[in-house]
Amino acid sequence: MDYSEVRGFNYQPSYGTTSLENWVYFQKDIIEKEMNRGKEYFPGFNTVRYWLSWDAYFRKPTEFKANFEKMLDIADRLKIKVVPCLLNRWHDIYDNGGVYLDNFAVPKSAAYFRPNYLKYVKDIVEAHREDPRILLWDICNEPFSYRPVTSDLMPYVQAELEWLTELYEAIKAVDEKAQAGISVSMEEGLASLKRVEPISDVLLVHPYLIGCGEQVFDPARRQRLESYVTDVCAFGEEVHKPILVTETCWGDLDDALRVENMRFTLSVLRQHNLGFLAHALQYSRIADLHDWEDGWVGGPGNLAFTTRDGKLRPGHETFNEF
Repeated sequence: MDYSEVRGFNYQPSYGTTSLENWVYFQKDIIEKEMNRGKEYFPGFNTVRYWLSWDAYFRKPTEFKANFEKMLDIADRLKIKVVPCLLNRWHDIYDNGGVYLDNFAVPKSAAYFRPNYLKYVKDIVEAHREDPRILLWDICNEPFSYRPVTSDLMPYVQAELEWLTELYEAIKAVDEKAQAGISVSMEEGLASLKRVEPISDVLLVHPYLIGCGEQVFDPARRQRLESYVTDVCAFGEEVHKPILVTETCWGDLDDALRVENMRFTLSVLRQHNLGFLAHALQYSRIADLHDWEDGWVGGPGNLAFTTRDGKLRPGHETFNEF
């Protein structure tokens, strides 16, 4: 598939509050229903980003791999390609879990799991060598999540980059034909993307029009998004690598304002001929994918495209225009 043709979503099932819970308490029937419904609402839905869980793999690796196979089969039956996100470095107050600094950067820590992450990645990728259902491997979601990345943090940034390099090289050693990348936030501008470019076959980015409520109309915020996307595309041409947007479409509790954000954002991405995976298909108890009745609502509001009862959020069929 040409990456510019990607139209899809991130997917977290509705029943858990973290990726760990979603995999430990795996519920195939719910996942199948929600994915089928997504294809019904969005007929052009052709790619999904599944968030995996190293923690769940560590507990029961054989069961985890069997459940991942079920997830791949569900997508394949719907003619949807898969971008598995192997590890996660994004954290907030209503935390989804994932990898923390001492897990890979502090060898003397009791929580230093770096060799275990390497084993996990090798095992998952080797089990799916040249698997046509998998579009590419997303090694890690939003590394370098320091706000801001100041000079005193550079030793940690370097440790993180070395860890990511180790994982990338492990993937290529297992399956040299595999396409892999690292999804970076736009908080640093191009800095984080340039940092991971040598270990990315595809440049994976998260362009958001950041801001809820009336901030969606702020010219400066819109210009920031446009400038970032323009810079990313220029960099992609410079290094001769394809680009895929693995997260986009900032949220809101107000349906109409969220649709306004979506329409502007996707217009910018279409103008630059970029494929994209919106965040996120399903209302979920995972952070930023629900309303107040189901947990803390942070700065991004609600990024889900469906409601608590599984209906399409008003106006969100706008996605089909792009």
